Amino acid sequence: MQCMKILLINPNRFLFPPVPPLGLEYLSASLVKAGHDIRLLDLTFHKNAEAVIDEVLSGFRPDISGVTVRNIDSVLYHDNEFYLDSIRDIVRHLKIRHGLKVVIGGAGIMVNPEGVLEYLSADYAIAGPAEGIINELLAAVSSGQAMKKVWKGFFQPYSSCSRITSAIDYQKYYDSGGIAGFETHKGCSSSCVYCIEADSPVAFKRAEDVIQEIRGFVESGYSHFHLCDAEFNEDLDLAIEFCSVLRRENMNMQWALYMKPANYNQKLFSLMKKTGVNLITLTIDSFRKCPLYWSDTEKIIFNAQANGIRIAVDFLTGFPYEDIDLLKWCLDFFRRLQPHRVNINTFIRLYKPLMITKIIERDEACKTYILGNRDNKAMILPIFYNQIDPELLKELVSDDRIFNIEGHEKGVNYMRS
Repeated sequence: MQCMKILLINPNRFLFPPVPPLGLEYLSASLVKAGHDIRLLDLTFHKNAEAVIDEVLSGFRPDISGVTVRNIDSVLYHDNEFYLDSIRDIVRHLKIRHGLKVVIGGAGIMVNPEGVLEYLSADYAIAGPAEGIINELLAAVSSGQAMKKVWKGFFQPYSSCSRITSAIDYQKYYDSGGIAGFETHKGCSSSCVYCIEADSPVAFKRAEDVIQEIRGFVESGYSHFHLCDAEFNEDLDLAIEFCSVLRRENMNMQWALYMKPANYNQKLFSLMKKTGVNLITLTIDSFRKCPLYWSDTEKIIFNAQANGIRIAVDFLTGFPYEDIDLLKWCLDFFRRLQPHRVNINTFIRLYKPLMITKIIERDEACKTYILGNRDNKAMILPIFYNQIDPELLKELVSDDRIFNIEGHEKGVNYMRS
């Protein structure tokens, strides 16, 4: 394959907190390994994106550009921030001003690959992890045979996952409230009806490779991290294995992670504490749950507390066919368990491929609770489902200190806690 010069751009300028472009760091390593010449341009702390792009391109003449789309909007109904318009401006600038073809990728593509591609006026989209498919796409582009517009990405399990971090000013991220991230696997086997990552292919990484990344940061003076897995405990045995290897390294670090109410035991919590886990975010929803689900939720909260690990709950509720009695039961459930914080969200962001969207679209009564432009068939523009009166919710949570109604306060759990 002909080697190419490639400009990779992170257009994400959200600052509450700023999030380093982890995916582009992995992608950079994959491209360099294949012999390509790359530049990674991080626009997070730049106000004039086009001016910075012009400056970089005055000395670097790429053959093609790649732009990551981490999210298409902030997902929250109140004070929603829609990101695609500013990203579209960057794509158009690259195409019109500099004559470059643009490949888009990132987690935000999964909400509707064809729809996002069309909205941004890009040339190609990669839906899923780009590392496994990017070089095939580039070969097709360089030979003039790239016929399809949307490419399905993948990550080969336990393949080498090196990472190039030199293009990112991590000190600026830490100074601004952000922290470095890492991941132990990609994908998620859970079937949450509201989640765009549900039932996505799961591919694990070698624990030694991940720990080598962490060691590089620790040796550079950075000790706080956030795990970027959808849920750390995708596989109990592998989660224990990772923590066991990390513990042997005896690195001075603290890290936060997401979990789901499954795949756990006391050994895992003990190991997490010993490796520096200081915050768990437990992802919970109220949609058609059996008693075992709530029992597992209770045990995870108890085990975290017993090991001195703070635990925050991200709780999504107000699904079709639920009533206020269920909401009251859930609130009393959390009051009894007393986690560090319960973030309540009753505004469900709808995306075209989601199961919850299909359920709502089949029932005219449910459609009356849709907020946003219902003519937005691609569901790229923000559109939500809400059937719980916000004033009633405020009344139900009262002034209880553990509850936070999402949407009125920016930030994430590791900042809030």
